Amino acid sequence: DATVDNGCLWAQPGGHLGPVRRRFERDPAGGTRFVDLDPTPLPEPGGPELVPLEATAGTLVLLHGALPHCSDVNRSERSRHAYTVHVIDGTATYPGANWLQRSADLPLRGFDAA
Repeated sequence: DATVDNGCLWAQPGGHLGPVRRRFERDPAGGTRFVDLDPTPLPEPGGPELVPLEATAGTLVLLHGALPHCSDVNRSERSRHAYTVHVIDGTATYPGANWLQRSADLPLRGFDAA
């Protein structure tokens, strides 16, 4: 189960209706970084704009790509294992700077990579 105690997801209700504020991408110097896209402030972790998305084991949680969300620290002795699946429209151009990249021996298929 994902609970507040073991660091479940938190999200801003209705936040997907606003502008995309940051993009997570690969840093040419190594690692990853956030790139600011819009000056609208993001909700502060632990702030009143966010609600916990607690889920029992086996629950499917879907997030809109523009939804501000974060995970908290796991303060318990219980793990919160999860599978993550990213779904992208097949007609999209996949950004080469996106943080999530596959190796050259297992390329993305179904759309053009930029």
